[in-house]
Amino acid sequence: MQDALEAGRRALAEGEWARARACFEQAGPGGEALDGLAQALFSEGDYAGAIEAAERAFTAFRAEGNDLRASVCARLAGYLYGVVHGSAAVARGWLGRAVRLTEAAGDCPERARVELTLAVLSTDEAGRERHLSAASAIATRCGDTDLVLDAMSLRGLHLVAAGDVDAGMALLDEALAAVAAGEVADLVSIGAMYCKMLHACELTCDVRRAEDWLALADRFVARTDRVPISAICRTHYGGVLTAAGRWADAERELVTSIELYDRTYRALRAAAVVRLAALRVRQGRLAEAGELLAGAEHDAYAVKPQVELHLARGEAELAAARIDRFFRTDPPAELAAPLLMLLVQARLALGDADAAAEAALRLRDLPTAPLAAAFADHAAGLVAAARGQDAAGSLESALSAFARLGLPLEAARVRLDLADVLATAQPELALVEARTALESFQRLSATRDADAATGLLRRLGVRGHTGPRGSGTLTAREREVLDLLGEGLSNPRHRGAAVRQPPDGRAPRVQHPREARSHQPGGSGGIRGPGSSSR
Repeated sequence: MQDALEAGRRALAEGEWARARACFEQAGPGGEALDGLAQALFSEGDYAGAIEAAERAFTAFRAEGNDLRASVCARLAGYLYGVVHGSAAVARGWLGRAVRLTEAAGDCPERARVELTLAVLSTDEAGRERHLSAASAIATRCGDTDLVLDAMSLRGLHLVAAGDVDAGMALLDEALAAVAAGEVADLVSIGAMYCKMLHACELTCDVRRAEDWLALADRFVARTDRVPISAICRTHYGGVLTAAGRWADAERELVTSIELYDRTYRALRAAAVVRLAALRVRQGRLAEAGELLAGAEHDAYAVKPQVELHLARGEAELAAARIDRFFRTDPPAELAAPLLMLLVQARLALGDADAAAEAALRLRDLPTAPLAAAFADHAAGLVAAARGQDAAGSLESALSAFARLGLPLEAARVRLDLADVLATAQPELALVEARTALESFQRLSATRDADAATGLLRRLGVRGHTGPRGSGTLTAREREVLDLLGEGLSNPRHRGAAVRQPPDGRAPRVQHPREARSHQPGGSGGIRGPGSSSR
């Protein structure tokens, strides 16, 4: 029995989950063996089996008088009941047992892990901060670097979501720098930190930062033969890729996420589905988007693609009503900027420039962040154009900002709006901008936007074939006009840029052939996995 336990522990440390499971099954029904079995099943993605083994291990450890080890099992069971089954009451019950059983131990890494898990699952901002502060303080006193940095990255994500982007990103960058330096040993903690960074990059459309850290993740994979990318990470990465205009890559990641959620985090599956719906709206595949969003009316993160779908269908009144209702609740702060931009568009579509201007001012008043500022410039330009005022300056600023952020669809849409503004006074320049926008839309396969660009080109006198389906190039005169534009209007260094890519054009590699290792949940959660329980 002891030999089987030792062999199982070695297999866990080496990431050989199937071998670990076999060893612990052989070791018998004691708490040690059942705890190891729960960790092996957890790592394999068999969460129903992991819950059953953790509950049995809890009972065995309690019978043995080992309350601290029992608390580890209670924490694992509670977390999985919450994220797999969506059973909040059961999750709270198990985490309550974990808290009570660790109280007698005082400061210890397991108490810090319990507090971190409670911070992740908390829906109350004050409670989340209280648990996070406790986790960080206990981990610091215990000298547990993994937990200190995991808590740091979670705080960074919360700051970004609250609008303090610079401070939050600084903490997330520091945590991943420690990972790159080899200071973090626990694979699940590493996965959690990468996922929190990807989540923050998705919220802010920070394509450049995501790419930089994913390049280091590739080096981590090569060095350790471990993959810190789970279904949660893939979901956020899919959102980043969508923003970057790499839609084929985004679709692959999101579909893979949904497949993994079906086997693992079923309670979180909607996150990937909503992002896939957002991608479908951008692609102009509206019927599919509608099917994906069916039943998601009460999901806060589904509001944006639902509103985009309303606008794409010409349902501006429904779009405005849905946004107004959303802002009457207590919405996630990170959704405010894109939804206010959509509200500006909806009000303008309804012919209410004054209401659109009010929404644009609310957008300008949001905490300063590059994405919000770009939306604010775009909104100001649209409102000015609707009122017959000079709109070019605001639109030029928005165009430069979206190009710097690496957001090709947003940049192309602003360029098309700019072409519309210039159509009467400067038709030749408007033609160049419209053709350039069309090229971008067709590269992205944004069919509805491409149709809009084609319509404007026809109003400008272009007949017949208008897009780059052949050579994809502008005429010599159009290129000459484009080259005469100022720095703020069309910087050649930014034109058409979406995201820096490796020389062969492939996405940064985040997968590994040993796919089973990518199934473990290392997302924005606080659950500690194999090898991280207090011995």
